[in-house]
Amino acid sequence: MIHVALIDSEPNEQEQKLIEQFCQYIGIYKEQLERLTSDIIQKRDQTNNPSSCPACSATVPASSRFCPSCGAPLNSAENHFVQVDFEMPTVGYAIEFCESTAAGFPTAVDIAKSTGSMQTAIRNKKAWYLVTFSPDQFNEMVPIASSLSGMRNRHIYHNGKEMIWDEVFGFTWCAKQRSTAYRPIEYCFGKDENRLNPWGCKQSRMDWVDWAQWFSYGQWQKSGILKNTVVFIFDKQRIQHELATALYRFRFCPYMRPSMIEAVLKSLPEKVEVIPNGSWKYNRYYEEAPGTIKVIEKQGSGDFTYTSEYYSDGVRPVGLTVFNDVLKKAIRESQCTDLSVTNLLT
Repeated sequence: MIHVALIDSEPNEQEQKLIEQFCQYIGIYKEQLERLTSDIIQKRDQTNNPSSCPACSATVPASSRFCPSCGAPLNSAENHFVQVDFEMPTVGYAIEFCESTAAGFPTAVDIAKSTGSMQTAIRNKKAWYLVTFSPDQFNEMVPIASSLSGMRNRHIYHNGKEMIWDEVFGFTWCAKQRSTAYRPIEYCFGKDENRLNPWGCKQSRMDWVDWAQWFSYGQWQKSGILKNTVVFIFDKQRIQHELATALYRFRFCPYMRPSMIEAVLKSLPEKVEVIPNGSWKYNRYYEEAPGTIKVIEKQGSGDFTYTSEYYSDGVRPVGLTVFNDVLKKAIRESQCTDLSVTNLLT
């Protein structure tokens, strides 16, 4: 009743008389009525007086919760979100993300706060966060990047320029699987899936298996004094290119061993000659195509022999003998002393 009477102006004599009669009826004393009236007048004045936005200094109605000009919150509980843009570092890394209902968002905020470099801002009435890291702190970014998995409003910057998120943090899901593996190092070599690779990264998709296509990256050449034998020459430049393409999204992985990859490529035989009971065999290709050779093999023994004819576009390893030799040489070359070929093959 008091509030209604005071909305437009001071209550007139008739309104004041009605208020006093009602107060007597419900047992409110004169001192209590005066205190109630004073409190209501004070709230009315605060509501009617416009305020200034702390972010852009625009005049806004006192009843507004957000500035209609820049969107910054106006109540005291949110006044720390007065920034509307970030000071982006020109050196090092920065992760920017928006408030979200995603499960990992609270964890991301907690990690960001713990770094001591978090900035906050308001855009379109939503809180945004920026966390900065020095050039040698890439590994420190991984936990917060993992927490932001699945979120849309996230960005990564390097030396002030935005990069594609998945090209920087494409390795995080694989690294998480590695962290829970029984033997993490062997995980990278694919032993957990029985798909060994010599490169030390299962994302290479170039395993040491009988059906691996990369064993056909090369060409056949005639060899010997009489040019009556053929050898397969590996195209190591193509193998290197295919590796670089497959591993590009994972190039920031802290478990990647570029020196190991380079050493394996160097230790791979330059050329392979297929001989009976040798470490290599022809890859069978059942139709003639550019780059293939025709192979005629006699198989069987004694009276039970037959001739097999087919085309071949490359070679395939027989067992793991060559794998063992290549990896041992690569480990010595790259000085990756924490690796053991014996553990991988047993």
